[in-house]
Amino acid sequence: MAQASEENLVKDIFFLNIKDAYAEAVKRNKIVDQQGERLQYCYYDGLLTDIVLENFIQVPADDFVKFFSHNRLPIPQVIAISQDGVVHFNELPADIIEEVKRYRSQYLAEYIHFDSYFVDPLLALNVAKQRNRVYCNHPTIDGLQLCYYRGELPEHGIKNLVHVELHDFVDFFILSKLRMPEMVEMPDELEEELKRAVREDMANARDDIIKKRLALMEQLTQQAKAQKPVIVDGEPIRIVIPSTRLTTVMQYCSQGLAKAFEKRGYQVLVHIEANDMEVRNFADFLMRFIDFNPHAVFYINNLRNTFYHEDVVNIIWWQDPMPEIKSGQLLNWRKNDFNFSISPIFDRYLEQCSAENVERQHFVIDEDVFYSDDNRQRQQKIIFVGTSYLLNVDFSDDWQQQVIAQLVELLNRGGCFDQQTITGIAENSPFEYEFVFWTLLHYVIRDYSVKWLCRHSTLPVEIYGRYWDQDSQVAPFFRGELPHGVEVAEVYRSAAYALVAHPFEINSQRLAEVAACGCIPVVYDCRDVAETPHWDEYCLFFKTEDDLKHIIDNRLRPAKSPLLLAQYFTYDAAVDHFIEKSALKALSNYLEPCGHVSA
Repeated sequence: MAQASEENLVKDIFFLNIKDAYAEAVKRNKIVDQQGERLQYCYYDGLLTDIVLENFIQVPADDFVKFFSHNRLPIPQVIAISQDGVVHFNELPADIIEEVKRYRSQYLAEYIHFDSYFVDPLLALNVAKQRNRVYCNHPTIDGLQLCYYRGELPEHGIKNLVHVELHDFVDFFILSKLRMPEMVEMPDELEEELKRAVREDMANARDDIIKKRLALMEQLTQQAKAQKPVIVDGEPIRIVIPSTRLTTVMQYCSQGLAKAFEKRGYQVLVHIEANDMEVRNFADFLMRFIDFNPHAVFYINNLRNTFYHEDVVNIIWWQDPMPEIKSGQLLNWRKNDFNFSISPIFDRYLEQCSAENVERQHFVIDEDVFYSDDNRQRQQKIIFVGTSYLLNVDFSDDWQQQVIAQLVELLNRGGCFDQQTITGIAENSPFEYEFVFWTLLHYVIRDYSVKWLCRHSTLPVEIYGRYWDQDSQVAPFFRGELPHGVEVAEVYRSAAYALVAHPFEINSQRLAEVAACGCIPVVYDCRDVAETPHWDEYCLFFKTEDDLKHIIDNRLRPAKSPLLLAQYFTYDAAVDHFIEKSALKALSNYLEPCGHVSA
């Protein structure tokens, strides 16, 4: 076989001959693209094999366009044809590549793949190599497709290819944190009666798993409740922080809290999915909880106090208007439950649910991520990072349009959006106060502030987030989405100013992040309804469109550096507050330095 040219070595290739594809795949050539360095893909037309090279994938030639339209694999740039022992390399026709891209925009706009159980192990192997993404009941966070198989395959390191025989299915999933398969994939040639039997067996197995999990969780719950946390002089206090990767902010907050508690000498167990194939299995959590035997539990946005001993200290930090507390129903509080809330609004929700121990704790920031770089030259520009609330509004609903018009009129004249005003607007509409406040008002304050910025700024404007490309006024300034954390901080460090637009609160997480990066916060002025402190000397406030324009046109600066504000919003300060205002303070004499435990 002729060797591929040096140019072809850095391209993904579709081979019409399986032997040629294998000979190239075993070289494990590297390609550098927008995602960084990766293996060169060698696709081939031919029969499925048990070759476990992850860059060696079967693609039927007669289904070429359909195959690549349904996944995100790199589209091959070269087609290799073997004739008389010589391999000829040709560029793949541009019209085929464009056709695939066109279909991808159609099919991959929604999730079309599912975690699956494969009767044919060879098919499972080929699909697992494609690394398809599956929906995980979250608008922005998905998962890696799991491919379970029966039968035999050579030893491999493909993490989403998992061997589970049918007779082991129930026992495997009772404690497994891997997502269960939603689909059963069987060869077309299998008899229909056999297919029905396999599907019925799988459905029965899922029911059996649910029943056995529930029975195990009941047993473990009783065991956990009976387990009194033991305090041993000289040993560290143990704290569990349950979290989930299916959050855009909370998981990072949990990790930040863990580090801060460790600095105080606590032994910490963070219980979170280890990767994008796992889901929270409460039976697994209870087993780890019992083994760890914590003195305290720390939850964000969740009251889970029914599975541990009454002596266990339970801290809940409410950061969002969760249905659990918005319902107004009485909740079952323990004497060792301690609530912390970011806002007076959440305080009222908690009081309606009969909570007694409620303290204030604002959002905080990770100082290892959000910091100022004095050696970096800032650009004279103003930025905004956050999601547009455009999609929360039904613009075909005349009543929503009328309410928005009233809110915008009040916004334009610098009015006050206090509870009385919002109540009056809601009572003259078919909507509840909660909908007007949390949906329509939040849309008006955020989206119209950004529109003002784009309409009048005499500085360069950059807008980051989701859905801004769907607003014609903002779209020209839209620079795409940013994952929370390092990339957001980098953008803040690059700019002189950042817009912060919130309808009822000054002490927001965005304000803290902007200030910590040394960026000047240009803040929507809700001081007439917001809880103090307002940080008047560290921020620039605008109430109207003219106010915002005046700030930017005159390049105004606050009296004091925003960096001084940021020091009040650290994890260390928050943890000190949690300890001081809860029963953890009484346990602090037993602390000694200890390490971090992850699960």
